[in-house]
This record gives sequence, structure tokens and C-alpha cells, in this order.
Amino acid sequence: AATNLGPSSRRKREKGGGQDGTSTALYVDRRKSKVWNYYTKLGDAYVECNVCKKQLSFHNSTTTMREHLVRKHSIRDTLLSQLKDDQTSESDYAAQENAVKRSRQTTPESGLYHAASCSEPRTDVILELVLEMIFRDLHPLSLVKDKGFGLLVGYLEPNFALPSPVQLSSMLWHRYNVVKQHLERYLQTAQAIVVCVEFWVSQLNQTYLTITANFIDGEWRRARCTMETQQVHEEEEEGGLGEKLYAVLSEFGLSSKSVFCVMHDSPQSTAANSRQLKNAYGWSSLCCAARTLHLCI
Repeated sequence: AATNLGPSSRRKREKGGGQDGTSTALYVDRRKSKVWNYYTKLGDAYVECNVCKKQLSFHNSTTTMREHLVRKHSIRDTLLSQLKDDQTSESDYAAQENAVKRSRQTTPESGLYHAASCSEPRTDVILELVLEMIFRDLHPLSLVKDKGFGLLVGYLEPNFALPSPVQLSSMLWHRYNVVKQHLERYLQTAQAIVVCVEFWVSQLNQTYLTITANFIDGEWRRARCTMETQQVHEEEEEGGLGEKLYAVLSEFGLSSKSVFCVMHDSPQSTAANSRQLKNAYGWSSLCCAARTLHLCI
């Protein structure tokens, strides 16, 4: 079993404990699934890869965690050998994971690898990866109707049926709502929040406002979370920034008292809104130090 662990873990196991003399059983048996040997739990909604320190969302399933190890770190053979011995995986995913392993372990000599049917768990994984590619790389939903993409997926997985843009849209909204719920719980753990407002113009000359929350979380890490991006229309009354910020805060279950100050991206925005924000909500205003220094230079 020691060969399935990383080099540092094997050394700890051979020594019989860590630097503080504790037993290594606490390290190996943190979770039932051995996938957790490569991750550290961050609260109830996030995990951190021990290899690259990337944080991933956790929804009571290790599917995304395994795919990250395979795609980013090529820990395919080691991980699969570990999963063969894993008889007590979480929740109801044991049968699904076994089906995925059987589909991946089909021998190339049999000539049936591409002809094998696409199992339901594998279909779910491919759907999630297609969706992640679309929102992570900013592709349009119509990508699944492009001929080149269809040929590529058809060669890699002949029996996989690409979803329609409508199906992807529904999946995307579901993913958005799940992440938003996690973000809402995460934000409510902050003792004080600095709200940053940034106005920017798109290539189509349309003005947008991005609102982000900055705070120090319970693990003493600096957190920066995008709460909303909305289009700003010229006919909107000046001084409405406070109402926008209050509405966004309320949507995430935050009160106006949780705001330490509002950070503006320009002196003009600071001058135009600071008095109104102070009088109406009691929020202090600051201008971005980097922007101010840039203007001075």
C-alpha cells in the first residue's frame, strides 16, 4: 500500500510518523477514498490539490478531483490502481466508478475500445468537461453544433451524443446556482468585506460594472470573489451606485454593516459617489492606490 503514496508520504510512513511524532494513520485514513491522499479539504465546499495547490469545488463526489489528477498531473495509472482497492467509496458513486474503470480498461488488442458503449457515468463526466470547457474558455453554446468539434468527439467517443445548446444552457444555469450558493455561504463567514467597484467598456463600446468582495477568510487567506457584472446604461441616474451595491449584497444575504469600505477604480468615481455612500449607508470610500499612482506618474 505504501507504493501507492507519494514520495514524501512514503518517507513519513517508513519513519512511523511525522515531525511531531503523530501516527501516519491520521494521514492515510483521512477519507475512505484514496483520492484524498492528493487533496486537502477546505471547509465543506472546496478542496485543494496537494500537487499544484489549485482549489476545486467539492460536491460530495470525487469525480472532478480524479479528472484533475489525470488531466493536469498524468496520475492515471497510479490512481486507477488505487481505485481498484477502494471498496468503500463515498455515497452511491461506487457502482458508477467501477463502470468507468471497466470502460477505460478495455484492452486495445480486442479492437472494441472505440466500439464499446459509453456508460452513463462516463457520459456524465464528458458532459461536465464539455460544459467546463465552454464557460472556462468562453466558447459559445453553439460549439456543440460545429462540425469540427462533432468530428473530434465522435472519434474519441463514437457512442456519445452531444447535448443541444438548450441542454447546455440548463446545465450552465444549474452550475451557476450551485456555485452561487457556495459563494453565499463563504461570504457570510467574513467578518468585514471591502467592496470593489470597477467600470469598464467592452469592445462594442458598452459600459459594465463589476462588483467584487475582498476579505480575509477563516484560514487567513486573502479572498477575492466576483459577485456580479452588470451593464450600465447612460440614462441611469447618477448616485445610483449605492442602490446597486445594496441590492447585490442583499442577494448574497449580506447586510450593509458587513462592508468595511468601498474601493473605487478612479478618482472620478470616488468623488461622485463617496458622499452619497457615506450619508445613505455609512460606507467609507477609497480610491485604488495603483490607479492613483498611475495617474500621478
